[in-house]
Amino acid sequence: LKPFWLKRVVRSAKHRISFCTSAIPSRTMPRRAFVGGNWKSNGSVDSAKTLCAALSSGSAAYRNKVEAVICPIAPHINLVSKLLRKSPIKVASQNVSASAEGAFTGEVSAGQLKDSRIEWTLIGHSERRSKFGETDAITATKIEQCQKASISVIFCIGELLEEREAGKTDEVNKRQLDAVYSQIEDWKKIVVAYEPVWAIGTGKVATPEQAQDAHAAIRKMIASAVSEEVANGVRILYGGSVTPENCKDLITKPDIDGFLVGGASLKPTFTDIITACVPPLVLQKPKFVKVDGISPAAKGVNLFGKVVSAATKVDASDDLMEVLVGDETGAVILSIRGDRAKDCEVGMTVRVQNAHAAMIKGFIRLAVDKWSALKPADAEDTVASVNESKNISAVEYELTNN
Repeated sequence: LKPFWLKRVVRSAKHRISFCTSAIPSRTMPRRAFVGGNWKSNGSVDSAKTLCAALSSGSAAYRNKVEAVICPIAPHINLVSKLLRKSPIKVASQNVSASAEGAFTGEVSAGQLKDSRIEWTLIGHSERRSKFGETDAITATKIEQCQKASISVIFCIGELLEEREAGKTDEVNKRQLDAVYSQIEDWKKIVVAYEPVWAIGTGKVATPEQAQDAHAAIRKMIASAVSEEVANGVRILYGGSVTPENCKDLITKPDIDGFLVGGASLKPTFTDIITACVPPLVLQKPKFVKVDGISPAAKGVNLFGKVVSAATKVDASDDLMEVLVGDETGAVILSIRGDRAKDCEVGMTVRVQNAHAAMIKGFIRLAVDKWSALKPADAEDTVASVNESKNISAVEYELTNN
């Protein structure tokens, strides 16, 4: 089919109107929020089925907005993966071997995780460090193995209560980070989780200010040791008695990019924590145009116009009214359905949003329908004068099939 074109019939001249699209400028995107749920050594087959059903049903609010993983016990990984196959939540391992495959009874290598389609693992959790003797050197070796196998890592760091009270929080975090820098080549495969040990499972939570201070310090450490680019891109999570209630204040802090959740991830309300990390919509002031910027194909038109003449009823129509409005660049007739035209008093400035140009018998009308907004403008947006000599609704167009 040939495209329709509009040609302008004015003083016997015929001008074809060309249509074009303008490129949308790219924006720098913020760090995508991340939430991990560590089930630790908890759960049964029945409880896993029940919880996965609840997690799957609550995913619409955060799908494609927050990255989420859960870490079940090893025997349940395959089951949970199947139960969550339609959910955006990925399944991670709680541990990984510092060795490759071989004679290491009870160990699971990074390569074997990859072979099993497991994309994430925890490394350096405080319970592994304190109860199983996992040293800084071991965490570094584990990260090395994961980097080779392209396994993403949630790397846990954090201080003991006595270390915090001694003012050694930054010292401890720096030591634990310094141990692994040399093993990391792909920082896109690394998420850092700051977990103050004194807050894990105790019900004690770092205040949003305490957590922000620690996260900001960690980001500065990475910037100094690696680069500003890496530091600005890496996601830093908070962990330590996180709940659906306290997470809302924590996530507002600029350097907190999500959470590593323990006990609360064993409850259906875990999805509330994920949803709390969905970034709020940024409200932007609409772009307003002048009357002379309206074309016959214009859609989504926003403008301020001073009402020039009172609303008049269109012949053979029960509820269609027309109002002439304009600014210093020209005038245009608004086509308004319903009783909204009563708000258009002569001399007042109205704010029109999301209107579209309509061709009625060859003449432009700016249609204000149920999808459009029409209301009095604020004082600072008042239009002082109208150039009625350039009434674009008085220009005749002819629809052709050339």
